[in-house]
Amino acid sequence: MTLRRTLLLALTAALAGPLLGASHVAYAQKPPALATIIVGFPAGGATDTVARLVAEAIQGKYADSVVVQNRPGAGGQIAAAFIKGTPADGTTLLFTPAFPMAIHPHVYKDMRYDTLKDFVPVATTHFGTLALSVGPAVPNDVKTLTDFIAWAKANPDKANFGAPSGGSQHFTGLMLARDANIKLNLISYKGGAPSVVDALGGHVPAIVTPLAEVLPHARDGKLRILATTARERSTLAPDIPTFVELGFDKIVVQDWSGFLMPAGTPPEVVARANAAISAAVESPKVMDAMAKLGMEVGTRTPAAFADTVRESWERYRDIVKESGLKAQ
Repeated sequence: MTLRRTLLLALTAALAGPLLGASHVAYAQKPPALATIIVGFPAGGATDTVARLVAEAIQGKYADSVVVQNRPGAGGQIAAAFIKGTPADGTTLLFTPAFPMAIHPHVYKDMRYDTLKDFVPVATTHFGTLALSVGPAVPNDVKTLTDFIAWAKANPDKANFGAPSGGSQHFTGLMLARDANIKLNLISYKGGAPSVVDALGGHVPAIVTPLAEVLPHARDGKLRILATTARERSTLAPDIPTFVELGFDKIVVQDWSGFLMPAGTPPEVVARANAAISAAVESPKVMDAMAKLGMEVGTRTPAAFADTVRESWERYRDIVKESGLKAQ
């Protein structure tokens, strides 16, 4: 009886293997009825805008219908934790900037996810540059980073900057404060969009956001962008200097934004999602829309993106440890 049972189990496994493989292949070829893109930041910000551009472009290709759902809070952690608990079937994707995945794990002790174990990197859209901007709460004669530093030293009680707590925007402000020997107090926001609104309204003097979120307002003369965090000037904003060329060579931040799925998602599903997203991002329509937002497209294969995620995770682990910077 034992031998018979063993043979039956072996036969069942042998038959089931090809069927399961065929099922995965069929799934990878047939678009699901609905795919949901989860964004951990409020509607209207740079991350949300790109997610919606991609959702529209892959609808009917990756899935019959693609919707974007905003789950803001905890600097993107709520959305990431939510994705961790969803089925690994390709129907739910997280679109996020790097910092909730690469910085937060080294800052917060109560993380509800493990970046390197709980997710599968799928595709990148761009590698973003941050910008320090000032609005009407700062005198009009503050037009350069040197001017702003002087103003901050003369007005320590007013020298505040807005950014999501614990992210690369936050750390950019703290690094500037450290290296320029000035006091900058963080005003915490759930995302870039509400901080931009407050800067435009004169409620916060300075903000650190993705360049894309402030470039249109700078072109309209409503905000003044003082410096960007790329090593070289952006081709989309060639008149704006970098922190590096202004003497702050340690302030270099140019992180990825991309799509991830829950760990265990079949490789063929990941590959199909990557193909659809990469084609969408590299299409003339989306590239043009992103260029107008101040974004330069940058796509990666799933394997290359996985290497990028690990490298950024390790880089920020060392930066946080060596700098002693902590979330407020």
